[in-house]
Formats: sequence, C-alpha cells, structure tokens
Amino acid sequence: MNLNIILAIFRKDLISSIKSKNILIVLLTPVFLSILFNSTISLTDNVILPVAVYDEGSSVDFIEHLSSIGNYEVIITDSAGESEELLYNEKVAAIMIVPEGFSADVKNGVTPSLNIMVNPYDARSVVFLQTYKDIIMDFAEQEYPVHFSLNMLPAGFQSLFNIPIWVMFTIIFVGMMVLPNTLTTEYEKKTLDAILVSPASEKDVIYGKSFFGLFLTILISLTIIFINGGFVGNSLSVMFFVFLGSVAFTGLGLLIAIYADNYSSASLISTICMSPLILLALLADFSREIEYLSYLVPSTYVFNGIKNAMLNNYGISDLYPEFGILVIFNILVYSLISHVLKKKRSV
Repeated sequence: MNLNIILAIFRKDLISSIKSKNILIVLLTPVFLSILFNSTISLTDNVILPVAVYDEGSSVDFIEHLSSIGNYEVIITDSAGESEELLYNEKVAAIMIVPEGFSADVKNGVTPSLNIMVNPYDARSVVFLQTYKDIIMDFAEQEYPVHFSLNMLPAGFQSLFNIPIWVMFTIIFVGMMVLPNTLTTEYEKKTLDAILVSPASEKDVIYGKSFFGLFLTILISLTIIFINGGFVGNSLSVMFFVFLGSVAFTGLGLLIAIYADNYSSASLISTICMSPLILLALLADFSREIEYLSYLVPSTYVFNGIKNAMLNNYGISDLYPEFGILVIFNILVYSLISHVLKKKRSV
C-alpha cells in the first residue's frame, strides 16, 4: 500500500468532484430534502384550511361556529354544485353540505346527516379529517364517553426521530452514487487503465477511491446531523455506525462502478439497488415478512445502530450484533472488489 498514491487519487477525485455538476447534485440532494421536509412539518402547525359550506337553510349558527375556528377559512356557496366545483378545482380542501334544519336537529337531540367531501390529493385535507369531528362535537355541546389524556411529543423531539432516516438515506445515496460517477467517467476517458498500469496496485486504487467516497459520505452525513440538531445520545456510537455504513455503501458503489460500462448504466444500477435497501430498513416494522427480509440488507443494521445510539443512548456493547454484521459485510465487499480488480488486470 502506497500512501502517497492513495492520497494522490483522493486529491484528484476531490478536485474533479468540485467541478462536476452531477456530483454536486448528489451531495446537495440529501441536505436539501432534509431541510425541505423539516420546513414542511413545521408549516403544518399553522396551515389554513379553506372549506366550502353550502347551507340548505336555518343553520347560520353552525356556520358561525365553523368560522370561529382559527385555522378554518369558511367559504359560503350558493349551491352544492358550486361547492363541488371549488373542490374539483382545488380551491378548497373539503366541502360541507349542511341540510335544512341541521342546527335545530342537533339542539333537539336528533341525529341529522352532514354530507362531507374531501380531496384526498390535497395535503390539507389530512388536517381537516383530524379536526372536523371534534368541531362538530363542540358545536353539539357533547363530550366523548371517555376522557382522553393526549400528550404530543415536542416538535424538536419529533424531528429527532427523522434524523436516523435522513442519515441512512444520505449514506446509501451518496455512497452508491458518487463513486459510480467518478469511476465510470474514468472508464470513458480511459484514465483508469493508466492508473492500473502505473506503480499503483489494485489495493491502492481501492483505498484511494474508497477514501474519496468515504470522505464525502461522512461529510454530508455529519452535515445532515448538524443542521437537524442530531448530536444527541451516544455520539461515539453514532459515529461508529456512520463510519461503518459509509464504508459499506461506498464499497457497493465502487463495485457497481467496476461492473458498469458507463455512467448511465452505473446510475441506473445504483438507483435500482437503492430502493430495496432504503425501503426494507424503513418498513421492517410493518409486517413479520418484511422484517425477515430486512435482515438481509446492511441498511437495516446501519439504521438500527444510528437510531438506538441517538435516541436510546446505546453504546457499542449494546449494539454488537449490528456492529459485527456490518464489519463482516465490509470485509466481504472489499474482498470481492479486490478479486474483481485483480481479475480485470490479468485479462
């Protein structure tokens, strides 16, 4: 192993990446999505719900009650058809068709009907569906037969649950996209062959390329943690799993790049591989079958390790199964890479 050659490969790739729009897009995508997601979540607390209401008669007090709700913007219409038109044109999130005598029936203990229609493709309708029943109960001056004690996690703590997801996504996305970009570019420019016939060995190429991909993957992962305030829990364990995960998926990206003939095919293979790696780890709790399948992918152990270290303050001794499996996976991946490069050089 020649450290000077490894550093030269790293420096060359780093300079090239600064000039590459494709790599800059790959690096900035997780950061942008993380910021956008957190901003969207915070905005839902103050969302205004436009609701079209058609009163068939004698329910002015109910409409006034709706109008008094802070985040309801009540739009009075002259017909049910007008209300539906507003809904179809996405001017409102929901409509209410209030039958004649609705308010009187409610006050007299009669159970009237209330026709409601929502647009399931409008994100605001989710908030409407969570609130309209309580609003009607309040208007009827009725109470649920059970006293609920509902406590919400603080907004900052809720966003903390999303950080392990974003870190895992970043490790997979950057690790499996950067090296296929740089290595296949060298294939197309015939510069990789020049490296392999130089004093650089196969291991030097592996270490140099991996060091470059590893550096960028860890850098963006730490950026995600920083901008989301995720330096909590057992930070040392978090860093261990960020490092092991970055090494693993950088290796997979390098392996894909070795087998791909050009950037387009490498990018396609990386995208296809990323989908199950991300989804199986995230959906493991949905069913026993998915949970069993999730044990077959390294992303599950990266995600569980970071999540438990960050949220439950677990140390390495508590997470030794995840730690051990990732170490074994890395050994297998880089052994395979070394074998493939030796085989290519002998051809």
